Amino acid sequence: MRIVVTGGAGFIGHHLVAALCQRGHEVTVLDNLRRGSFKCVELAAAQTINGDVREATTCARAFEGAQCVIHLAAQSNVMGSQTDPDYTFETNVTGTWTVAAAAARAGVNHLIFASSREVYGQPASLPVAEDAQISPFNLYGASKAAGEALLRTLPWPTLRVSILRLANVIGPGDHGRVVPLWLAAAGSGQPLVVYGGSQVLDFVPVETTVEAFVRVAETGPLTEPVNIGSGIPVALTELAQRIIAITKSDSLIDIRPSRGPEITRYCADTSRMNTILGMSASSDPVGTIADWWNRP
Repeated sequence: MRIVVTGGAGFIGHHLVAALCQRGHEVTVLDNLRRGSFKCVELAAAQTINGDVREATTCARAFEGAQCVIHLAAQSNVMGSQTDPDYTFETNVTGTWTVAAAAARAGVNHLIFASSREVYGQPASLPVAEDAQISPFNLYGASKAAGEALLRTLPWPTLRVSILRLANVIGPGDHGRVVPLWLAAAGSGQPLVVYGGSQVLDFVPVETTVEAFVRVAETGPLTEPVNIGSGIPVALTELAQRIIAITKSDSLIDIRPSRGPEITRYCADTSRMNTILGMSASSDPVGTIADWWNRP
């Protein structure tokens, strides 16, 4: 199958592209290289296009002859979205519409959208099922909710859409988010800064996330959104302690005031992931950090 991965040079993207290529798919990566690089060895077997999902002509060229588009490209950071709202809207909302329109016109029959647990906002209870209220708490979540709404109302019936709502994805190759920031701090003996201290979140290994996208691409469109998570609530203070233990660091935990737009609690109901995708969540998602920290 010919598959295009937007944002394929980024954190999740380069792992996904490698998995798709290993399974014999013909893969094209479309990325503006804002957070990624085509120098990743995982992209060696893929065609690469340096371009932006906001550019209709670039998307049209990239999608020609494709059967499936996996749309990862986004401003994918909550605090980054708050500080650069124009880019967030243009990429996550306008860019998603541009991708869908170009895919439909190119004859693509399946678009897989990487949404986020941020669409739920601050949930009333845990775990959070897919039929919970959509009530985003920050600009990033609002942009993903808007993307979902657009994709549910497309005027092109030949383009089918699947929506995966990702929890906090962790794994090697990430940067600028909590786990890589804390690993770097612990490795140099610096404090691990926790904003708030009461947060409880759902962390899911990148390998699980990649497998979900691969299964949906290969088996066909979903009829309803699916959460991708571990289903295990992890306190951020516990995560910090685990990272200090993994790195054998003397770092301290520095608890500071919370940052307004960040969600304080989330855990995914993974029932649909289990039944629809046939996937089991990791029993200890944080434990995978030790595996890639200790890699030579």
